[in-house]
Amino acid sequence: MDAAGVLRERWDLKPARVQVLAGGMNSAAWLAVADGWRVVLKSVGADDTAFESGLRLAVRLDDAGVRTGRPRPSKRGRFVERVEGRQVAVLEYVDGVELGEDPADQAAIGDVLGRVHSAAALGSGVTADWLRFLMPFEEHLDLEPWIRPAVEGAVADAVALGPVSWAWLHGDAAAEAFRRGPDGEVALIDWGGAMRGPILYDVASAVMYAGARDHVVSAYLRRRPDLADEIELGLDTFLRVRWAVQAGYFAWRIGNNVLTGIAGPADNLKGLADARRCFGL
Repeated sequence: MDAAGVLRERWDLKPARVQVLAGGMNSAAWLAVADGWRVVLKSVGADDTAFESGLRLAVRLDDAGVRTGRPRPSKRGRFVERVEGRQVAVLEYVDGVELGEDPADQAAIGDVLGRVHSAAALGSGVTADWLRFLMPFEEHLDLEPWIRPAVEGAVADAVALGPVSWAWLHGDAAAEAFRRGPDGEVALIDWGGAMRGPILYDVASAVMYAGARDHVVSAYLRRRPDLADEIELGLDTFLRVRWAVQAGYFAWRIGNNVLTGIAGPADNLKGLADARRCFGL
């Protein structure tokens, strides 16, 4: 894709420099720079139904005070344009340092998630219906004998919890999506996987990536003390859901030989092995 050409023709932006950024697991991105501005051009597949709704959520949260790397409307007033059979958006570049594993960074992750879920709260939905987002992985759950029983067990346990609190979710709250800016403010970027769902799923994702729960959960509950009982009761269950998503996703990638965002097939195998290890299998 001619990123500079897309910026000129669709957004009326004339970059002085464009560089390819490390691709996401399901996307491609370019950093574009000129005097006075920096933006990220992001491209995803035409069938990515969450992309545009995630961009609209990023605008809503940014308006509420959570820095998100919001999208810029195109010349036609659209957040998403179609180019070469793909969806393309232009996002404000968020300067800063990715958060890491130290307690202050993990606490910042919990704090920002608490702000997000407060600003984008929803009425409770049906967990069993929400878990249908695992369906695209269904035909690949027999790639290894342990995957289907682990996934189905995690789903059954989540449904058995009954009604839980919902919000708009980031969907993949890894530390690399959080950036501490020069002013100390922490942003949460990359909203292409946003979805409606149980708050516990986002908290579980953050804990999974952090490798520990104490600092993430404590900071989250300072923002959302009303959820203390729910998190105590349901976090372990939704950690298993998060591992189930990882297992299904990497089984799907392996089955389809999807290599975007990674160095080679071994990285997909590692992702699946990590999920198995988390299940204790």
